[in-house]
Amino acid sequence: MRRFACLLALLSFSTAAAQTRSVMIEDLTTNEVQAALNAGMTTAIYYTGGTHQSGPAIALGKHNIIAPLLARRIAEDLGNALVYPINPYAPGGDYVRRTGHMRFAGSVSLTEATFLAVSKDVVMSALAVGFKHVVILNEHGGSRAALKTMAEQMDKEWAPKGARVFFVPVYDDGETFFIDYLTKLSVAPDFHTPIDDASELTAVDASKYVRRDKLPPQVAPHSTSAVGFTFINAKVNAAVASIRAQMAK
Repeated sequence: MRRFACLLALLSFSTAAAQTRSVMIEDLTTNEVQAALNAGMTTAIYYTGGTHQSGPAIALGKHNIIAPLLARRIAEDLGNALVYPINPYAPGGDYVRRTGHMRFAGSVSLTEATFLAVSKDVVMSALAVGFKHVVILNEHGGSRAALKTMAEQMDKEWAPKGARVFFVPVYDDGETFFIDYLTKLSVAPDFHTPIDDASELTAVDASKYVRRDKLPPQVAPHSTSAVGFTFINAKVNAAVASIRAQMAK
């Protein structure tokens, strides 16, 4: 009887997947998410982005544009994961004293306390409905230490209950890869980050998110969609390998 119920769950999810072809829970109905859980898709991916200035050539929402693409690719490669909505805001400076990114128009900053409270609530929401592994990733570098500490604390609480919470340093892994990649091309370190941002956004949409006439001459030649996909693929591969390694423990 139990095997029959599992078969029905798998068939139900297969039908839902065929109709939606999405691993993003915001694209799915409640019934489709439940069918996925019943069929063993019990890993939830929670990705944080950020909205802040990136100079005259790069759209402020760069992290929120890249994060959904990375999250979807990671979930599809894992094969047992669904993606929660991207958190578009992160700590980016003091909005009272106007420090950090808050010196510039369009930037949005959360206090670290607010950011962690929202992140914890998202993770708790995933655990509450039956996800057994919650993977936290970030596309904004400034928030990674706090997220890592939060994940470790939650994992200690939930591991005895049969669930796990992981932080995966995809931002750090991506930084390491593209620094090595651009160093081999003899690109000066000052231009590594703008090339990373511009090339990834060019890979997503060649005309929408990058003002190519505003790119420095040392950046523009390397900011191609091919380079962008190289960086994106490297982040996805590193994240999937790290998630599988942590789950294997």
